[in-house]
Amino acid sequence: MRDDVLGVLVALDLQDLVLVGHSMGGTVAYLVAQAQPGRIARLVVEDAPPPFPRERPVPARPAGELPFDWVVVPAIVEEVNDPSLRWWKHLPEITAPTLLVGGGPTSHVPQDLLVDVARAVPDCTLVTLPAGHDVHESQPDAFVETVLNWLGTDRAGFAPVSRSRPGTSYGTRIAAAGSGRTGWAVLAPVRSGRGEASTGSS
Repeated sequence: MRDDVLGVLVALDLQDLVLVGHSMGGTVAYLVAQAQPGRIARLVVEDAPPPFPRERPVPARPAGELPFDWVVVPAIVEEVNDPSLRWWKHLPEITAPTLLVGGGPTSHVPQDLLVDVARAVPDCTLVTLPAGHDVHESQPDAFVETVLNWLGTDRAGFAPVSRSRPGTSYGTRIAAAGSGRTGWAVLAPVRSGRGEASTGSS
């Protein structure tokens, strides 16, 4: 999935991104920020550490036709049940200022792991909103306010308060993938005279 996201970024020539990821999308966001730190201006991860050792069984395949490729499910489970912690050693390579939003004690994600992430990423702010794993869904106003305050933006189209650069309009250039609880989105500045990237889902 990391390589899929990187392929989109390269194909659309997206730079200076604010990369936002939740759950599995957060895991992908870490890996993207590690692989191409020069593209990522800010990183926001919601209630997700990199893969860590755990026993998560592969679910049984549902009966009938599925709207997705089932073979990816056991592959993803194998990746997230990573006993080697191989991605953790690369956290210090993330150069983008990072906001990590934890869901607190009702989340199934061990919150102490988020503390470990915040210590490993050089410039990381950890904020806990006690809303469970789906913070953006359970407390959308608090989540949006937290993210926008951290970004230093107002609420009108991500217009920067004090960090604008000549020739750059911080509008809504968005490339999106995923859906529901494991969705992720890439937000990037729109260069003057260029249009918006398309949105999509899978």
